[in-house]
Order: sequence, then structure tokens, then C-alpha cells
Amino acid sequence: MTVSAYRNITLLLLCMTAGIVDVIGYLSLGHVFTANMTGNIVLLGLAIGNSLQLTVLKSLTSLIGFIAGVVAAAALVGNKKKSFWPRAVTAALAIEGAVLFLFALFSYLFADVVSVYVLIMLLSFAMGMQTTAARKLGVAGISTTVLTGTLANFFEDLTGRFYKAGDRGHFTRDAVLRALALVLYCFGAVIAAFAEPNYKFAIIWLPIAIILGILICAITKFRAYTEEKA
Repeated sequence: MTVSAYRNITLLLLCMTAGIVDVIGYLSLGHVFTANMTGNIVLLGLAIGNSLQLTVLKSLTSLIGFIAGVVAAAALVGNKKKSFWPRAVTAALAIEGAVLFLFALFSYLFADVVSVYVLIMLLSFAMGMQTTAARKLGVAGISTTVLTGTLANFFEDLTGRFYKAGDRGHFTRDAVLRALALVLYCFGAVIAAFAEPNYKFAIIWLPIAIILGILICAITKFRAYTEEKA
């Protein structure tokens, strides 16, 4: 495969990671989204409207954690020169992996003493970092966690193919990637939905393994492309 194909696969795997993390938050941390902030803001509004103080606090914690992750990643990658795979993206994903690993340790070894708000903060911080790191790559406008825009872009592409007779049946690479991003996010959610009720928090090791694999790929496949113009 080409290095571009490897990069596209890593981006799609990050979408699956976000789907897994969102289900963990929703099923095991009190019905809160830790990757999809659109849904989380809706839940926050519902909680405020129904005077559900605990739900408000959880949603706010997730939102604050996500923003903190975005700010941290932006400080790390935001001012870096655009390239095929910036070194700062590797660093941001390494931090994300470390935070997810910390979540895994806390949820397994100290589940009885660690506050649920700490766990929510860790997951949302990791997803905030992932969002900004993925956006820095600039592939098909995919951010891995904000999929409403990806869904809209895909159906805009689909509509465009329909009205252009000469292009019917032919999708651009970006359109295919957007469709796969949606599928992989949903697939991650399905995996977590099956695993989480019986093996609480255990599925977090899959995103950790994915991040580790991506880091290995970045070191072995993308090293020569860290300064090249995309």
C-alpha cells in the first residue's frame, strides 16, 4: 500500500476509537458523550431544562475536558508547518494514548475510589486531543469525532454524483473516506455496546492498542514524510 493509504487507514481507525469511547461514556459513566460534543451539548441542555444537577455536572465535565484537550493539542500542533504527517501529530496521539492508558488503570485498579468525573475528564481530554490532531492532517475534512459535517459532506457528494450524468457511479476518494468514517465510528460503537455491559471498561484496551499501532506506523512509515508538503 502507499503511505497515503496507510494514513487514511489510521484516520479511519481513529473514528472507530471515538465510537468506542463515546459508548463507554454513555453506558458506564452516566449517559454522557466524551467524543461527540454535539450530542453532549444536547444532553447538557436537556439536563439543565429538567434540573438534573448530576447530569449537568457530568456533561460540563466532559465539555471542559474536551476543550482542554483541544487547547492542548492546538498548542502542540497548531503552529506547526503543514506536512503529510507532522511530528506534532504523533506527539499528540502519544499523549492521547497515555491518557487512555491512565483511564484504563484508574478504571481497573481504582474503580472504587476514583471519581466518575475524573474518568469522564480523561476520556474527553483524549478525544479533544484526537480531534485537533486528526484535523491537522486535513484528510477529506474528517476530524474523527465531529461526524455531522462528515455526514453532510458525504450526501452532498452523493447528490453531486446524481446530477452529473457523466460522473454517476464514480465517487471521489474523499467521498469514500467520509462514508467509511461514518461506518467505522458506528462499528466502534457496536463493538463497545456488545462488550461494555458484561466487561465494564475492558473495551478501552482496543483504542489503546489502535493508538499504539498508529504510533508504530507513524514511526516506521511516515518518518520520511514529516516535513514534506502534503
